[in-house]
Formats: sequence, structure tokens, C-alpha cells
Amino acid sequence: MMGPGRFLILIFAAGSVHCSREALEIIPSNGDVELGDKMYFLCKVRKGGEATLTWIDPEGTDIDEDSEPYKEVLVDELSKGLEMTLTDPKQEGIFTCKGDFDSGGTVTVQIRIHVIQKPKFVTKLEPVKNVPEGSSVDFSCQATGIPSPTIRWLFENQDLSATEDGRISVEHGTLVIKETRPEDAGVYTCEARIDERNEVASTNVSLNVKFTPRIQLPTGESFVTQIGNPSHFNFTILSNPSPDVSISWKGKVFEDADIKKTAESEDKYMYFFEFTPTSQEDISEFFITATNEVGRTEKSVALQEDTPDKALGIGALLAIVLAILLVIFLVVDASCYYKRRRGLLMYCRTNILDRNSSRATVENNGKMLSKSGKSTVVNVSGIEA
Repeated sequence: MMGPGRFLILIFAAGSVHCSREALEIIPSNGDVELGDKMYFLCKVRKGGEATLTWIDPEGTDIDEDSEPYKEVLVDELSKGLEMTLTDPKQEGIFTCKGDFDSGGTVTVQIRIHVIQKPKFVTKLEPVKNVPEGSSVDFSCQATGIPSPTIRWLFENQDLSATEDGRISVEHGTLVIKETRPEDAGVYTCEARIDERNEVASTNVSLNVKFTPRIQLPTGESFVTQIGNPSHFNFTILSNPSPDVSISWKGKVFEDADIKKTAESEDKYMYFFEFTPTSQEDISEFFITATNEVGRTEKSVALQEDTPDKALGIGALLAIVLAILLVIFLVVDASCYYKRRRGLLMYCRTNILDRNSSRATVENNGKMLSKSGKSTVVNVSGIEA
């Protein structure tokens, strides 16, 4: 049998063996190394006492202080550094730190080095590109990275590779827009993405589409005015670049001082023109002309005279309707009066005309009695006086 003393000695010996187990660690544990950047790793004794530390490259060769592209860095008896600057993805691999402990044990720990590169653009885009309407334009966006990034183009937060517009296509990082329109103008974003590390690089380019002015008339092709009254004619012009505007009327050309700009927003310009026809000859037409470096547009506006016969107001129409209803009511009421002795006319005769007639008769009788000197006797008892 094992006595208590031997049992305690066995437990103590087992604990001593466990506590003397050697171990190493590498800091940091992430082996991603940016291409061309200096990186530093530290091999450290975690337990087991002092040891001689050695770094070994993927080829199995010991690394010393003069090695390239990686070299060891002396720190102290319990740690040794590894410094590297990798310029080629082929330089990556498994690096080993070996520890020969004074206790006689040997321990190794390894780290897998991956050469990475964040997405980086290799082509420089023009900040702004100006094209005339109807032309084709392309933007080439190329980027490098390890692993190779995915290129996509965005416009107004929409991925253009999924657009249903047949004029627009994206192939091998190049955006192509055929038959450009004014609505194509804006900011386009090229995005290079490495999804596995969630790394994104982006760059922007502005597309400016120049086009011939477009004249918009809120009242259509005609405008109603009155002789002798000032008229305000409002109109809008879409244009890029900004237009020069003139109006021809009565053989005279009106320009900047006579045409007021009321608002401006991007490619939209709003104006008003004040004029006063003085005779029937002035009720003809005038011409609006808008010009920019792309082209020239002209639109005519036919003037129409506003007369009372042509344009009755709402109040006049309402008065006519009420008059017609009143006539119909009077005709119906007169018919009821003569046939059935009913209606408004009968009510007026009974309650107004007859009552006034009775009151007038009483007053006349009183005046006649007063003139004859006799008083009126009221018989309240029913006995003749």
C-alpha cells in the first residue's frame, strides 16, 4: 500500500512537471502584411524559463540580423523580434519560431504570413467631363489589390451594372454611356471593393451634358391678354450652359433689361415678360429666342384678346343661373295663386295686403265718428242702452 507521505510526494512531483512545461507565443497572431509596408512580429517565451530563440523562414533557413527581406531583432533572453518588408506576394508563407530551453526541451510555434494590399486605383479620372448631348462617353476605372478587387460603378446610389437602360454598360471596370441625355448629368462613383476584408476605395467623376435650350410655355402656344392692360407672361428655359434670351414683338427686340429672371436651379431658368397691348394690331404674336454655345431655339406665342363676351367670370355665370331659377319660381307660384289660392303670392296678399287694408278701414271709421261729435259705445253686458 502507498502511505500518505509517498502520496503527497507523488502529487508534488506531478505538479512540478506540469509547471515546467515550455510554451512560446507570437505577437500579433494575425499574419496579414501590407505589400511594401514594414511589419514587426515578436516571439516570446510564455513559460518554461530561459531559451535560445530562432526565427526560420518558409524555406527552412534560419533568419539572422542581416537577412532580407526579413531579419531578426534581438530583444532580451525571453523574446526575439522578426522584422519584414514584403514586396512580392511570393514572399509569404509559414514562419517558425523555435525555442531551445535551458531545461533541454525544444518548442516551436508558427504563423502564416499573408501578403495583402488594400484596393488602390491605378488610373486617374478627370474630375469633370463635358460632352454634348447625343454623344458617347466612357470612363475607365482600374484598381489593384491583393486579392484583386471588384470594380463597380454607381450613379445616385444605383449599381449601373444592373441597370436596364441599354445605353449604359459596365465591362472590365469601364463605364460606357451612349447617346447621352441631360438626365445623365451628375456625379458617378467608381468603387473598388475587397469583400473578404470589407475594404473599399472610391473615386468620383462629374458628367456635364451640354444641350440646346428648351423653351417651356405654361399656357401652351397661346396667351390671353387685354388691350390697355399690362400682362405678365411667364416661361421656363432648360439649358446647359445658361442661355441668352430675347423676345421679338411689334418689330422690336427685348433683351436683358426687359426680361426678368425670377429663379434659377441647375439647368432650369424661369423668366417673366411684361408688356401692354395698346391696339388691336398688337394682338398678334411674339417670339422667344434662347441661344447658348450648343445651339439656338425659337418659339412663337400667339396672343388672343380677352373680351367680356368670350370670358364670363364665375360671378356672372352664377348670377345668370340664380336669375333663371327666380323666374321659374315666380311662374310656378303665380300658377298656384290663380288656380289653388296658395303659394307665396297668396301668403303676401292674406298676411300683408289684407291686414293693412283692415287697419286702414278702422282708422277711417274712427276719424268719421270723431268729426260727428258722437262717441263709440261698447256693449259689454249684452243689454241695449
